[in-house]
Amino acid sequence: MTTISPTTNQDQHPHLLSPTEALIHYCNYVLTEELEELQKIEYNNKGRKYKFINNQFQRIRQEDKHLIIYPEQPQLKISFYSAFSILYQINDLLIQNPEFCCTILSIALDLEKNQWFEEQNSSIIHFKNCKIDPRTLKDEADTYILKHPITEKHKKWGINLLICSKLNFLHTDHHIGTKLEGEMMIHHLTEYFGDDSLSSIDILIALKSSVHWANIRGILYKLNIPNIKTTPQLVTNFANFPAPSLKLQQNIYSKYPSGTSKYSLLKKSFLKLQNFKYSKLIELSSEFIHPITWLFQLCTDIETDPIKYHLRSKTKQLCESPINLMDLSVTNKENIDVLFNLISIIVNVFANQGDEDELDQLILNSKIPKFEESSKNFPTLTTSLTSLKNKIEYYQLKNWNTDDIISRLIDEVNTENSIYSILTNLQA
Repeated sequence: MTTISPTTNQDQHPHLLSPTEALIHYCNYVLTEELEELQKIEYNNKGRKYKFINNQFQRIRQEDKHLIIYPEQPQLKISFYSAFSILYQINDLLIQNPEFCCTILSIALDLEKNQWFEEQNSSIIHFKNCKIDPRTLKDEADTYILKHPITEKHKKWGINLLICSKLNFLHTDHHIGTKLEGEMMIHHLTEYFGDDSLSSIDILIALKSSVHWANIRGILYKLNIPNIKTTPQLVTNFANFPAPSLKLQQNIYSKYPSGTSKYSLLKKSFLKLQNFKYSKLIELSSEFIHPITWLFQLCTDIETDPIKYHLRSKTKQLCESPINLMDLSVTNKENIDVLFNLISIIVNVFANQGDEDELDQLILNSKIPKFEESSKNFPTLTTSLTSLKNKIEYYQLKNWNTDDIISRLIDEVNTENSIYSILTNLQA
């Protein structure tokens, strides 16, 4: 008996694809053809323009400031001509400051050549998706660069300005603000282009465009910031990015990351109180000791792993496990409120005890609650500290010095719970 095997449609028509092969083929079509078409789509919503970039629709701002690149053919120098066109629109900047302009042009060329450009936002446009050929000023650009050649000096300056801008982003969430800011940015601009560069609106405009072109994660990675999220391709692209100077690397920890300023303020405030000459006499109960301990543990983590706490760590995909700052604040609202109230009470009670400058700075800070509010929230502490202040003033009227006053009153204090001992132990 002969068994006849059932035939499939593919057996009868061997040129047909299997369902799996057909699905793969269609997916490839979508990825290559349809996504390429999406790159050309724009839409407006409430006056804002959006465009499909990096596999998602993103808001477009100042499109004439975007750098056009063609990394597949760097020999065409598309980025150079694009950057020149941008500088050409900024008043007389090309004429008045050729050293600065050559620095910006070197940035554009290096970003395109080495693929150091940003991929996470809309400040970069690929040549195949641009509306206007950036080479409309090719002759002018070629003539300009013959007269003002780009040198290694300009490349070094450009790299350092990019690093400074990413440090600004780390600390403030802005590469360049409404004015030139950031310790390192100001230092390098002054060194390279003189004091007048700090007040130049044209230089500000040019920097606000160009520093956004560079890849944030790549430069933060080269700054050796811990736990930056990388990919093998990113690491490869930035392998030849010049190592930042030690001074630039150290600036990472000069400020807390953007979004954590209140924790920085709290810690700095307590360090000032620790140095207050009568801090060994200020005894705290457990309701204050626990929040202080929480704060210093949190600050240690922020200082150790700053990128995790950055305001836009999640949206910019800067690390694997970003902290939700809103959740952190809401969850620990009671601790935060207790700490701000504690600072308010101490600085207001002891404001006239010889450390006026340090304490007055805290009193004047708008984030520190008013004494009337804080004293109502913690009347027992207020009464206790007011009593201590009165005792101190009693001995001051007798012309006792600080050490003698502390020696006289220290026996009334559980020194382990003094604000001085608590903070000293937390930093040990």
